[in-house]
Amino acid sequence: MQATLILWIIFLVLFFAAVITVAVFVHKIKAKSRQISRDLFGNDDLLASLKKNEQEYLQTPRSVSDGSSIYAPKLAKDFPEFNVGEMTARAENCLKEYLMAIDTRDASKLQDGNEELKEALFLRLNDLNLRDIKEHYEGIKIHHTVLNTYNKFPGRCVVRFQSSLQYTFWAEDANGKVIRGRKDVLDQTRYSIDCCYIQDADKVENIAAAGHALNCPNCGGAITNLGVKTCPYCGSVVTEFNIKVWNFCAIKESV
Repeated sequence: MQATLILWIIFLVLFFAAVITVAVFVHKIKAKSRQISRDLFGNDDLLASLKKNEQEYLQTPRSVSDGSSIYAPKLAKDFPEFNVGEMTARAENCLKEYLMAIDTRDASKLQDGNEELKEALFLRLNDLNLRDIKEHYEGIKIHHTVLNTYNKFPGRCVVRFQSSLQYTFWAEDANGKVIRGRKDVLDQTRYSIDCCYIQDADKVENIAAAGHALNCPNCGGAITNLGVKTCPYCGSVVTEFNIKVWNFCAIKESV
């Protein structure tokens, strides 16, 4: 009987010692958590601070890389008629049309854009249809769009715009189950929108690689300004080099 009592006493002592140890450990963890929260956020509630920080992150527009100071002068030299402001507005409208075409599964929503972009949209919609998945983009709001880059390729010049935007995105399967994204969370993201100027490959592809210098069909003089409509030496019309106007050829999310 006495031995049993001693065992119970030992058990109770060990139990309360364990409880006290856990309590002290938890207290230290909470104290450390409060200290971390004070250091990072200026208050004691770490969980509330993390939630607040998450909300601020979801409401903060993504930054965009503005290359206007570098590329706008080059564009103006090559294509005097290229209006950056007008093309920026077109880029934003094209991006909205592209996303709404996916949302409604209706390729005809994309009015702007060349065949390359429309083919990419068709393939994406076809893939979604085959997998019976619907992607939704609601509350699209574009914060800012900038001229990002301007590059020359054989027979082709590409101006890239970059947009910072927000929307609510989610994808659902055939049963309406959300498999990606969330209906109640706002996404901040960025997209690149490429605008292309296609030239006559037979005339410019090889020389373009060396600097896009063209030759007048009448006097043979070098034409280095890609946007000119007449030869600066003899005045002959050279618009046959320009077989297509600027048009949007690619849209891609660039988070």
